[in-house]
Amino acid sequence: MSQQTERARRPEEILAALNKSFQVFLEEAESYPRELAQSKPSSKAFSATEILYHMLDVERLWQTRIRGLIDGTIIHFQQMNPDALAIERRYNEKEYDRGLTDLRQSRTETHAIIRSLKPRELELTGIHSKYGEMNVVRMLEILEEHDHTHAAQLRRTLSQVGHTKATTTQ
Repeated sequence: MSQQTERARRPEEILAALNKSFQVFLEEAESYPRELAQSKPSSKAFSATEILYHMLDVERLWQTRIRGLIDGTIIHFQQMNPDALAIERRYNEKEYDRGLTDLRQSRTETHAIIRSLKPRELELTGIHSKYGEMNVVRMLEILEEHDHTHAAQLRRTLSQVGHTKATTTQ
């Protein structure tokens, strides 16, 4: 998306798009069978619980980055290592429904942060180690893409672990 197009987007439009993508993720997450939530398709693949807690950590990370841009304390963003965090923070041992509650609350906080920003603050830029230069609008676009990516991952994971469970119980 060009800088000119970004400037044309108002916070309400950005938040509406982010809300839609989040609803897509929530539909998948809420309908996920709890008895399969900690089942992994493979030793390296994330379980639904791990996906959920990854989403929560990413949400909180972008909030920190946005706040850092606003107060001038963070202008360089390092790419996270999701696999290492999942192990370190023991995602798969956590309660699935608690993660859903925390993620909903965290997204509400993201919305509140964005609503509080002045138009010039949406244009503040930082440098991400993977994505390069970005402003707050681009950060929110990445979050929107992230929602869709992990909604699809939940569908694939359920297909894989559901098939494995059905095969082993026959």
